[in-house]
Amino acid sequence: MKRRYISPKFFILLISGLLALVFVLPVSAVKKWRESNLERGWQIWISAADFEKSEGVKPGKSEKKLAGKTQKPWLTEDILIAKVAGGFADYEFESPVAGKAYIWGRVADFRGGGQSWFIVLNSDNIADAGDSLIIDTHGPVWSWNGGRDKPESQSPTDLKKGTNTVRIQPREAAAGLEALFDVFMVSSKPFKPTDEDYEKAKEGLPVVPAGKLTTTWSAIKRRF
Repeated sequence: MKRRYISPKFFILLISGLLALVFVLPVSAVKKWRESNLERGWQIWISAADFEKSEGVKPGKSEKKLAGKTQKPWLTEDILIAKVAGGFADYEFESPVAGKAYIWGRVADFRGGGQSWFIVLNSDNIADAGDSLIIDTHGPVWSWNGGRDKPESQSPTDLKKGTNTVRIQPREAAAGLEALFDVFMVSSKPFKPTDEDYEKAKEGLPVVPAGKLTTTWSAIKRRF
């Protein structure tokens, strides 16, 4: 049987095509997000339930009984529920800009107000070490809230061009007093977001668009 070998030219073109995919496609760890350019800035909108890693907090799909008691509508497909204080959820995303960051969260609770969350951008410090914002809840009705005592809800830490990380951590939560988180927004410009702003934001591209690799491979083979 005659052996078939890959030509050097074909091999080089194949590697070049695969490298192009690596460098061109977005590499956000979050699976779904939205982006906008309001107030002449850049914003990313991320579902709190779309975490990369978590401990002690659960998505609504894992706490269906509690999730069913929350007020609707949610802006995203699922929400984050904290049944006890502590725990965390981590997120990773890509930013095209660097500089000041302003963070807002759409939050609620089962207590009637008085619960809160830490949210921290690009810091390895524990949530209450000074690098975080404290976002208060105001009861069962979902509302957009910014950092407590932080003008314009400016993060103590900045956005980076490229990969960024966010950690959310409940400050207070207990049985019957659960804290709820729907979606958070990170912006390069200060303003208070609305539900309508989120709805108008464009959905981000998937990390690997369906069929993209197959299409590229087919195109390479047709060259030979």
